[in-house]
Amino acid sequence: MKKAITAVVFAAATSLSAFAQQPAAGRTPAAGPATRPAAPATSAAPQGGGAAVAANIAIIDITAFGDEKAGIGRLMNAYATLRREFKPRQDELQTLKTRYETLGKEVEQISKVSDDKALNVKVEQMQTLEKEIKRKQEDAQTAVQKREDELTGPVWDDINNALRAFAGQRGISIILEKSKLAGNGLIFVVNDSVDITRAFIADYNQRNPASAAAAPSTR
Repeated sequence: MKKAITAVVFAAATSLSAFAQQPAAGRTPAAGPATRPAAPATSAAPQGGGAAVAANIAIIDITAFGDEKAGIGRLMNAYATLRREFKPRQDELQTLKTRYETLGKEVEQISKVSDDKALNVKVEQMQTLEKEIKRKQEDAQTAVQKREDELTGPVWDDINNALRAFAGQRGISIILEKSKLAGNGLIFVVNDSVDITRAFIADYNQRNPASAAAAPSTR
């Protein structure tokens, strides 16, 4: 299962983007025991003969970890720190974008009076500014991705360990990631009790208070 909160990235020539619900490259809760037990399911018999193995199966929705109100507090604190640290770059990119849009309007007005010299000056200014925006955007995105891993990597590692322990205590041997399977039409839940998302989040937050793990700023 992959983590379901993206890195905070800078949208094209503008600003720090909102979190999407897609996995970013990086740490992933390890495959293995996961969520809450459901009705036992019998796996296929192993090759070479032998008895089939019964397994308790559960599902979890990892995208819920990033819910601002009901998600994992330590994770949200890490992303809040990330947003705060990169706000100056966000503001700078927004200022540059506004300037670029202003130049575009000026170009449009000048083109109406057929002043080629003035038009060329403005167009060159736009081209230079466009290059600057692109460069700053790329630099910012690289820095954001690095800092995100520093801030959230340890949290995801801890979540992975906690999920294994949570599953082991409940006799769960297989976990399915709901957000992935449901989107591909590979899962149809007929018993909501197999979804242990809320139970795990509540258990994790209780054992790992967000206030005790706020990530310090390095900026």
